[in-house]
Amino acid sequence: MNKNENLRVAAEEFAEKAQKLLSALEIAIVGSVAGDDPHPNDLDLVIIVRNLDEIAIIAKYARQMSKHYHGWEVFLFDEGLMPLGRVCHRRECPGQSIDCSVPGCGQPPYLRVDPEFEYDEKMFFKSPIDVLWTSFSMSRLLARKDELGIVESRRYPVLDIEIECILCGKTFVFTGSEQKWYQKRGLSRPKRCHDCRERTCMEGLSNG
Repeated sequence: MNKNENLRVAAEEFAEKAQKLLSALEIAIVGSVAGDDPHPNDLDLVIIVRNLDEIAIIAKYARQMSKHYHGWEVFLFDEGLMPLGRVCHRRECPGQSIDCSVPGCGQPPYLRVDPEFEYDEKMFFKSPIDVLWTSFSMSRLLARKDELGIVESRRYPVLDIEIECILCGKTFVFTGSEQKWYQKRGLSRPKRCHDCRERTCMEGLSNG
């Protein structure tokens, strides 16, 4: 069993339990696992919910996926497909981490707010989507993808690409793993190599 298959088992176990909740409306895999990448970095799931009344149970089911792999994210959406936040990984929420001090994080408990995450609807729906279960006659997620006119999903695996640095002119490699990280956060590809980025950062600190 490769990594993708193992993560699919984790996702299906989560969906089998979560679909029995009164608040659950639809559950799907998104991203690299849905796109059949044989070497995905993580497992991304979406669950559409009526409300957040059962978020503690959803978080419990999500944590149980860690027996397969710790790198998972569960995104919560409301019925209008607006993002509510992500499921907290911690058994006790809020915890003592600095992440728990982010405004709105843990309100209600187990709803995590990531200040670095900017939701880009079109970027999100360009990801492959594999619906595991829905209570609707037609998947809300796939219907929204059609409404946005997205015919072709992002392809996996993502290949490394070479970019010429706008500062030093040297060519640097933008790896597939880095591309996934940037895409998930709605960021555009870097224009400067690692050394120039680090140098600019240090100059900013010294000038500050």
